[in-house]
This record gives sequence, structure tokens and C-alpha cells, in this order.
Amino acid sequence: MDTRAEFGEPGAAAPLILHLSADYPNPQQFHRRTTAIERLVTGVDFGRHIVVTMDRTSLPWQASFKDCGEIKGVRLFSYRYFGLPMGIGLASAMRRIARHVFKTLRTEHETPALVHAHKLSFEGIAGLWLAERFGPDTRLFISVRGESERKILLFKPTYRSLMRRIAARADKIYHISAWFRDTYHRYVPAQPEKERLLPNIVGNSTSKVPVKDPIPRFVSVFDLDMRRRKGMSDLLQGFAGFQKTHPDIGLDLIGPGSAEAVEAAKKEIAELGLGDSVRILGPMNSKDLFEVLPHYLAMALVSYNETFGMVYLEALFAGLPIIYGKDTGIDGYLDDIDVGIGVKPGDVAGIAAAFKDLAEKSAHYRSQIVASEQILHDRFNPAMILESYRQDLEAVLTPDQQRSRT
Repeated sequence: MDTRAEFGEPGAAAPLILHLSADYPNPQQFHRRTTAIERLVTGVDFGRHIVVTMDRTSLPWQASFKDCGEIKGVRLFSYRYFGLPMGIGLASAMRRIARHVFKTLRTEHETPALVHAHKLSFEGIAGLWLAERFGPDTRLFISVRGESERKILLFKPTYRSLMRRIAARADKIYHISAWFRDTYHRYVPAQPEKERLLPNIVGNSTSKVPVKDPIPRFVSVFDLDMRRRKGMSDLLQGFAGFQKTHPDIGLDLIGPGSAEAVEAAKKEIAELGLGDSVRILGPMNSKDLFEVLPHYLAMALVSYNETFGMVYLEALFAGLPIIYGKDTGIDGYLDDIDVGIGVKPGDVAGIAAAFKDLAEKSAHYRSQIVASEQILHDRFNPAMILESYRQDLEAVLTPDQQRSRT
């Protein structure tokens, strides 16, 4: 039964769920965002949802708070908040956000039954403040995203006790990054009854992957403006090493990028002598990307400190083996299936060897993807992910589960 209610619906009994996220698309977004959290929020058919999406600016006069209205059934606020770089004053900035959100909801006579903070170490600080201020019956869900949490837990030791307090108050803790769980538990006690994996949702999941005869080209999909974190230099150097023995195989780079980023990539390609082998194809919408992916030999992206990496799943569901980063990105979700090769980020020789292995054993890896298609579908099936999230919401928000914390 669909219990999602429209805003303003008379007598609406559906509980209000407040989401805090720095990675949710909005009309005035100041940087590119993935659709992972949007797919979760708009896809679950339970409750009413308000999203406060956040962007930091180091210029206080650029701060703004905008009501974007209702988009895809979700009430959306865009908050461009003032905050210092390098996480300086992070807790103060997050609590300032929380106070503004609290005041806004009070003005609208709204009280959330649950706050879902979509990162522990940033939004989680605001989420804890709000949950405590709204009272003991307001529930708290936390998502743990390796890229962001790693920075705080490893390099801001004074924040660790606060992270433990947030985790203790949380009713559910979702690990988006399977690779980060062990590191997380070095600093935050395990709570098995609360914790589970929650993979991102991709748009081309299927129980029947396409089978195509591949062209002799690899592909890499990333934003060129993020080329350093995405490991582009390492990838190109590894490909240059591989090309010495496989000169007839090329590489395509797909993704957006500023003119400056494109020129920087072209310069690096030329310096490595790859001008005839590596093409920059620019951005593609999802429909076009999903159409071209199945024709490639494999997808390669060895990023540094990647939370999840939706493109890896998109490639696998297109029938492509993958070269991915160890201890980052999709690592930890694929340990029991032989559908790609993990390489430590920065290991140029390892990247070259992975290119060679996937080129020479393409048929093996592609057959393994077909053999594992049901496992992949069951593990990353959007309907199952959304249903499990719905069940978690229902478990804590149905009337007989509403209890005070005393």
C-alpha cells in the first residue's frame, strides 16, 4: 500500500521524514550531484518527505536559503550555508544549519517523525541537534559514506566522540561504502542490530545483462573536473604501459568537464603519446550512455577515496567487466564474484596489468558477469533496496513503535 501523502493534503496522517543531504539535486545547485539519494527518497512509497539540500560557501554574503517548492513529490529547500574550508568550525556550521531548519519547520507547523542525515560526519551533526531538539520520539537514521567520513574520523580526532554520540542516538546506520566498515568500527563501536549495507540505486539494473561482441576499446566514465580524485593520470599512465604490447586497443573518456579540464586532459594524453588511441567524447545523458556501454571491452576507473561509484554498477549491468579501486568505491560488494579486477589507487603497474588481463581474458570475465547476473540483480535491485528502506521506516514509525526515550 502506498502511504506517501501529498503536502497540504487535509488530515494527512503520513509521518514526515526530513532528509539532510549535500548531494541531492536542486534547481539552484552549485555543483554536479548524483541521483543516488534522490532515487531513494522519491522511490520509497512511505511518508511525506522534506529534503534540505546543502552547499557550502566560504563567502558569507553568498549564503542563501530558498524554498524550491515541491519537486517529484518531495518538498525541497536549498541551503547555501557559510562555512570555512578544511572542516574548520564544522560542528558550529552544521548546528547553525540545524537551527535554521528547526525555525523553518516550526514556522510551517511541521515536526518530523524521523530525520535521515545522509552523511554521519557532516549532516549527522545537524541531524543529531534536530533529533534532540524535536524530542525523544523523533527518530534518526544515519548514512555512512566512506569518502567524507574518512576525512573526519582519521584526521579530526576531536570529533570522534561526537561521531560515537550520533551513532548511539541513531535508530539505523546505513553503510553505503562496504569498503569503509572496518575503518569505521575502529572509531565507532559496532551496533549490529542497527547497521546494514545500503547500496546506491542505479538506473540500468537488470536480471538479464546484454551480451555484445565488444569493440577493441576500453571506456572510463568520470567528470574531468574531478580528474585528480578519479585517478585520471594513473589510468592514462597505466594505459600507456599496456599499449606498448596492445597498440590496437583504444580508450574512450566519457563525462562532462570545463574547457580548462578538457585541455588539461588533452595535454596529458599528448604527453604520453596517446593522441591516436585515447578519445575524449564529452558528456552523455544516461540513455545514451547505457546504449553505448555494452559495446566496450571493459570499464576502467581507479579513483581515490570514492564513496560508492555508481558507474561501476552501470558498467556491470551493461555486461562490462571493470577495473576498480581497492579499498574504495564498489570494493566490498563484489568479493564473491569474478567480474573485474581491483587495483590499489596510484598503482600504475597494477593498472597496466589489469588492462592486459581484461583485454586477454575478455570472454572469461564477460561470461562471469552473465553467470552472476542474478546475484548482481538481487544485490542491487532497486525494488528490493527501496522495499528494505520502506520496512525500516515502517518499523520505527508505525504507531505501536512510537516510544519515548527516557
